[in-house]
Amino acid sequence: MRTADAASRDSALVPAILAAAYWLAPPLLCFALYWHGLLVWFQADDFAWLALRFDVHDAHSLLHALFAPMAQGSIRPLSERAFFLVFESLFGVNPLPFRICVFLTQCANLTLLAAVTRRLTGSRFAGFCAAILWLINSSLVVPMTWASAYNEILCAFFLLMAFWFLLRYVRTGRTSDYFWQWVAFLAGFGALEVNVVYPALAAAYTLLCARKYFRSTLPLFIPSIAFAIAHRFAAPQQASGVYALHFDRALPATFLTYGRWALVSAYLPQSFHGMVQDVLLTALVLVLFGFIIFRAYRRDWLPLFCLAWFAIVLAPFLPVRNHISDYYLVLPTLGLAMLGGYALARVWAQPLPWKLAALALAAAYAEPMVRFDWTVSAWWLNRTLEVERMVLGVVRAHQLHPDKAILLDGVDSAAFWSGMVHHPFRIFGISDVYLVPGSEAYIESRPSDGTVSDFVLPSGPALHAAKGDRIVVYHLGPQRLKAITSAYEEAAFQRFAPEAPHRVDAGNPLMEYLLGPEWYPPEGGSRWMPRRATLRIGGPRSTSEKLYLMGFPPPHASQATVPLRVTVDGIALPELRLDLTGATFNAALPLPDQVVGKPEVQILLETDRAVHTETDTRELGLNFGIFEIR
Repeated sequence: MRTADAASRDSALVPAILAAAYWLAPPLLCFALYWHGLLVWFQADDFAWLALRFDVHDAHSLLHALFAPMAQGSIRPLSERAFFLVFESLFGVNPLPFRICVFLTQCANLTLLAAVTRRLTGSRFAGFCAAILWLINSSLVVPMTWASAYNEILCAFFLLMAFWFLLRYVRTGRTSDYFWQWVAFLAGFGALEVNVVYPALAAAYTLLCARKYFRSTLPLFIPSIAFAIAHRFAAPQQASGVYALHFDRALPATFLTYGRWALVSAYLPQSFHGMVQDVLLTALVLVLFGFIIFRAYRRDWLPLFCLAWFAIVLAPFLPVRNHISDYYLVLPTLGLAMLGGYALARVWAQPLPWKLAALALAAAYAEPMVRFDWTVSAWWLNRTLEVERMVLGVVRAHQLHPDKAILLDGVDSAAFWSGMVHHPFRIFGISDVYLVPGSEAYIESRPSDGTVSDFVLPSGPALHAAKGDRIVVYHLGPQRLKAITSAYEEAAFQRFAPEAPHRVDAGNPLMEYLLGPEWYPPEGGSRWMPRRATLRIGGPRSTSEKLYLMGFPPPHASQATVPLRVTVDGIALPELRLDLTGATFNAALPLPDQVVGKPEVQILLETDRAVHTETDTRELGLNFGIFEIR
């Protein structure tokens, strides 16, 4: 027979197992649902952050790399700059440690969300449901599969941590809890700019549910206001582009779009089962608003606060109407998850029919969410693996042919826009990689993200380089890069004519045959001319086309402007005054009608300016990058 002590130990073991399951189930589900995210490679903006190490040389450059506005004016030293700098310095270009960090942070978020909801509602079941409802929401797919979206995950951690300490402070009144709320709140500014809304969340909660502590939240607004002002001056508002802010009548429509995606997966086709999607959305909205109204009638303002969380955190994203993205819902849906968890806990105390109705509605929400979480995360994995094949294949090709440029064939839209357009090869010290001529026809055009032709080696330079044995050609296949140099060159000589391109990159060694003998050797992607230089370029195809020039001012220009005279096939164009006060100088010149339709024109450049330095005795006129007729 078992002793009384053994029976007592067994009886104590069961609650411990249940408690462990309570806290472990959401993180384990996270790994099970998003395991594709552990295997993804780098993509898109990741390559810019991986290349950040090239800008760090000393303490001053490190501070600049961590805090200077970048990427649409963002300042995120923890979630982007330090995240990539530290992990790359420790693990190199190995994505697994990055991914493990993302998943562990998300596990902490799920634990915090369960704890916060449990403290708000007094229900363990509500906390558990809130964690699950948030986890399966499709807004989490992108942050769980893209390293550059770690800012959403890390900001969620700081918001939840700060709010958790606020709840402790309301419960205990201890100054230490108030202090740690401030620490978490201030740290959140290093993750994502939307952290500025935390004081509004704290004020809304205390005003509705703990009015005694409302005044203690008011000082929190000071750092948020200061950050908003400093950010406005450090990163001026964009007047155009997808990230431009629009405060107009489109705000309600944008809010409704996000509201729809928060409840019904953004990846669900509009035609899904006809009216089923709209019926589901309507049912969820009616139930949640009915629950809010019913609890408010009983003077329970917690559901209203949960809805306020969604609206407050979503508000900064609404003016960005041209870049509506599902992952912007990661932080706002925390409020809806708390609301849903609280509603389920309340319904669970009702008779069986109510429980069955709640389960049916929860299942209708969860099924498409989970299905698309799995499907879309698998899609992201496959897309990054294609980028990995391309990038690492180029690295191997460069090792085999270190003195030759690499041309890529078979690069589709996904590989180009997820990888090549972001210059992934530079993190391996490789710069001479191009698409084969004609690739523009097979890659989707996205003018707001870049220009495909900038990455294509035109047929003229490609054929010229092939004759000089200066290139190798590889095809991007489903398994690996395959060398096809001989076969491609044979076909290319039959298909293409060695015509002059309409875009000449002066710093590209493969195009130097188009430049006159006056030019100096290339230096870092550009090339100096003396006072006078010539080049050949494809002629204009219509009278509307112009000659565009782009170059780089000298480091210490003695003049704000310099004159430049341009002659096209012996016809002088109006004299230019180039502005040397910016990071680059740009100019556009109309072309004479006489040269329209010519396959090739001769450009003569002349300037009165010439400089010498103590270390360089050459006559340096102007430093050019790109010439283009378009």
